[in-house]
Amino acid sequence: MFLAKMDGFVAMLAALLIHLDDKDLSPPVVELAVRVLDSVSTEFGDFHELRRLLLIPKPPSLLRVMKQGSSRPESRIAAVRIIQSIAIDAESKLAVAESDGLLLHLVNSIAPRTDPPLVDAVLSCLISISMPKRVKPQLVRLRAIGKLREVLRSPSVPAATAEKALKLLESVSSCREGMAELCGDSGCVEAVVRKAMKVSDAATEVAVTILWTACYLFRDQKAADAVVRSNGLTRILLLMQSNCSPAVRGMSTDLLRIFRVNSKSCLSSYDTKTTHIMPF
Repeated sequence: MFLAKMDGFVAMLAALLIHLDDKDLSPPVVELAVRVLDSVSTEFGDFHELRRLLLIPKPPSLLRVMKQGSSRPESRIAAVRIIQSIAIDAESKLAVAESDGLLLHLVNSIAPRTDPPLVDAVLSCLISISMPKRVKPQLVRLRAIGKLREVLRSPSVPAATAEKALKLLESVSSCREGMAELCGDSGCVEAVVRKAMKVSDAATEVAVTILWTACYLFRDQKAADAVVRSNGLTRILLLMQSNCSPAVRGMSTDLLRIFRVNSKSCLSSYDTKTTHIMPF
């Protein structure tokens, strides 16, 4: 887009966002600036300069756009995508995470009742922002795991969104605080089990990795109990009989060993007719 290459054009759009509090600047104009900036940001190239323009002002201008009650959903989505586009390295990801109120607003936007495309955009953004180790405990403290549980439990969540929710859960639970929070949330563990075979091959691998880490690597009994309650053992057995990847098969085998599953114990523990799927 030729506008993105015009000297000062992107800076002008950023200035509109920075001066959102000016009484002479109407919210619809700012929303339009956000949507245009979103459309040209991929062509801008100098994301470091864009980051300087938008992240240094406090409070963050994009957050004000996202929190406007009258903002159209597409404007909020555009603001989230801009945040993701400027969080290009560890420094910028930390800058976003440490912007007053921005991370909290993103986490609070993860809810089944929120506009589905907005939830999808927020999850993509948070997956990117959560990469630095310092950000993961912040997301735990902001109750991100509880929000992800509700998304995964929603019967109407799109498959692509569920996959992103699992990826973000894997990232957040990779720190000590996150793993403790996950293992203490039986509803979340059960939701992961239920999504393990219902989304996509990529989501299956992420879900099994989460369960393997909690039950096999950390040997957490509460997580293991949640897997049992959600009929997880039968699901794992079925998964092993499917065309799963070697990595998934290996982790599933480890999980079965943890639960000491064999044909007799499985039959005595569960009222099931799936004896033909026993791998041993």
